Amino acid sequence: MKMDKKNTLRWLAFIKHLFLKAENESLQSEPMNAIALLMMHDAVEMFLQLVAEKLNISTKNFKFLDYWKKLTLPKNRQITQKESMRKLNNSRVALKHSGIKPSKQEIESFKNITKIFFEHECKNIFNLNFEDISLVDLVNYENVKDSLARAKNNFKMSDINETLKNFAIAFSLLLHNYEFNKKRGYRKSPFFFGEDFTFLSSNFMRLDGDLGEFIDKTGESIEALGSAVKILSFGINYKKFVKFSYLTPKTYWTIDAKKPKVFSFKGAKISKKEFDFCFNFIIESALVLQEFDFEISAGN
Repeated sequence: MKMDKKNTLRWLAFIKHLFLKAENESLQSEPMNAIALLMMHDAVEMFLQLVAEKLNISTKNFKFLDYWKKLTLPKNRQITQKESMRKLNNSRVALKHSGIKPSKQEIESFKNITKIFFEHECKNIFNLNFEDISLVDLVNYENVKDSLARAKNNFKMSDINETLKNFAIAFSLLLHNYEFNKKRGYRKSPFFFGEDFTFLSSNFMRLDGDLGEFIDKTGESIEALGSAVKILSFGINYKKFVKFSYLTPKTYWTIDAKKPKVFSFKGAKISKKEFDFCFNFIIESALVLQEFDFEISAGN
């Protein structure tokens, strides 16, 4: 049975996403960094299951090392890195069943050998470079994917302002797309938590003194609270959202606009680590929203 290429790419993207999360977890202090070992093992096992599916081989009752015995690639090629993966598996068993935690040096070593495994086997089996597998394939919304692709290209060109601008647009589009299908006709979204106070400020109402200050501070507080509740109601990690918001510009929507506009700003230079954080935050947020998506028909 021939596998669907698009579905294969999505699974490879998910496996890469899991491995990258493992890399991040490996940077935590001991013993919290041990979770990286479990995630690396899961990523490798999912990859092996995908290979078995490609070969149309049932993996029922397979143990981890059985994949090297029972999966034969075309032209009698074999999956490599067996001994390295045996060490990874032994350490995982020791952690889960005996409570023996790997040292920081061991986790760093497992991270390196797992990356080598993916780099070699992606090319060996799927004829793909592991580095070229795009996490963008995990996102369902095309306009969000386009903005992420532009941000990636902007960063390569060292255009930091456009990079951050496209990150902000991608995130705003993600929330807007998800929320749009939840409206009932002309009713407000179920994720609506307060009116916009832009035109209810002391300036527009021509008020000054204590009353004007009270109105402005009240409006700011209510808008901040509404924004926080909305992010939490979506199930998005709020602390990561705060960091993302600190790095990227604010956006706003105009009537009947197809994408948000960005407030004027001058972005500071960001590192590759901060770029990866913003990129992965949007991917993770998309996965959270896509985990439970639904539409409400206009007649309901």
